[in-house]
Amino acid sequence: MQLFINIVVFIVALLLVICIHELGHFMVAKLCNVYCFEYSIGFGPAIFKHKFKHKRYIHPKNDKDEPLYNALTKDLDKEGQYEKVEGETQFSIRLLPLGGYVSMAGEDDDEMDIKVPKNRTLSGVNHFKQICIMLAGIAMNFILCFLLFFISFSFCPQTAYHNDSNIIEVSENSAIYDAGLRSGDRIISLYQVYENLVDVKTEEVIAEISFPAEENRQPLDSYMLFQDGASSGTFDELEHTSIAYASQNMLTVEFENNPFADLAANANSTRTIHLDYIDANDVTHNDVSFVLTPELVDDVYVFENMGISATSYSFTYGAAEGVKIAGRQFGNLFVGIYQALGSLFTPEGWQNIGGLISIYQMSAQGVESGSIAYVLYLWGYISLNLGCFNLIPIPGLDGWQTLVALGETITRKKAPQKFKAIANTIGLLLLLGLGIALIIKDVIMF
Repeated sequence: MQLFINIVVFIVALLLVICIHELGHFMVAKLCNVYCFEYSIGFGPAIFKHKFKHKRYIHPKNDKDEPLYNALTKDLDKEGQYEKVEGETQFSIRLLPLGGYVSMAGEDDDEMDIKVPKNRTLSGVNHFKQICIMLAGIAMNFILCFLLFFISFSFCPQTAYHNDSNIIEVSENSAIYDAGLRSGDRIISLYQVYENLVDVKTEEVIAEISFPAEENRQPLDSYMLFQDGASSGTFDELEHTSIAYASQNMLTVEFENNPFADLAANANSTRTIHLDYIDANDVTHNDVSFVLTPELVDDVYVFENMGISATSYSFTYGAAEGVKIAGRQFGNLFVGIYQALGSLFTPEGWQNIGGLISIYQMSAQGVESGSIAYVLYLWGYISLNLGCFNLIPIPGLDGWQTLVALGETITRKKAPQKFKAIANTIGLLLLLGLGIALIIKDVIMF
């Protein structure tokens, strides 16, 4: 059932993001009086299509079948009637719900089945209107992104953590829960002892090593507190009085002079947690120990998580604060997306780029979190990605068509149709290849 819900939310949300993009093109094209043959949701064979009817005013006519004029005002006589006529744009739902498009007259300068006046074609309107039509879809994605961010921050409960407290939340079905701790308990001290770790360089077995070392153990008064002047938020900058410092899995964390740097777990390794805590009622002071054993994951032995986190609480921002945060997030992510795209052809950049499967995984993660705020934020981010990507001047994308229109404005010469057709074909093939490559990458990493 969860898989079904994840898929439905993904398809519906993806259609919404793409169709709003196309709606931007459609609305501005209509405002510029460009003839639109079709507005389609999805690709492939049509499973539904309809042309909506609207009222059209008919002026009364004389015997010569000409409109009647008022003799005094020379205006058309207003005592006519309305008739219902079929609209010019067909609205379609097609078989593959993974996109959409708007088909406009003169978009490719091909011969059209319906005779449309030149001034009602995309190529027949001035360049300013062409640019507005091309950028309208991107603008709609940006507006949708900001709106989803605003709703997420202003009207949905937000989760924050009491990092300045040593009160913890405990996950059920975890080792620390089985040891007797519950949410609301306060950890006073904690240290961990690893046994039978292996030095990966020398293959020597380390009988026992503990962290923090006995001389460095301190009472814990916060969950996560960084040293004054901390800039990177790394393990090195955590205060030693933080639970997050004392409880980290030392085989997975990196920090300066890490004595665990070359050590790894094997089938015989153990990780024993020793801690003192006071229960939520401040009644009992308890000393407990429990043992974690590693599991084999992708040929590597990994210790399970302890099952604790900082205490969380819910709150909502006001509308004014929501606008500020939404704007700040929009700006930061906008810059971050282009930085990521700029590093696309580097090994690190390639790892950070995802395709359709990655988008699905992000959406499913949001749905399974149970947080409406998180789901709205994720899809706002996806909408922003779609807008930013379309702004790139690659043939086949809106950014390219905008660039061509600008070039024609500056040079006062129309770009050869053959050049545009070849460029668009090459661009679409490159985009198709990139999409397939990203899907293959996602499948391999999934």
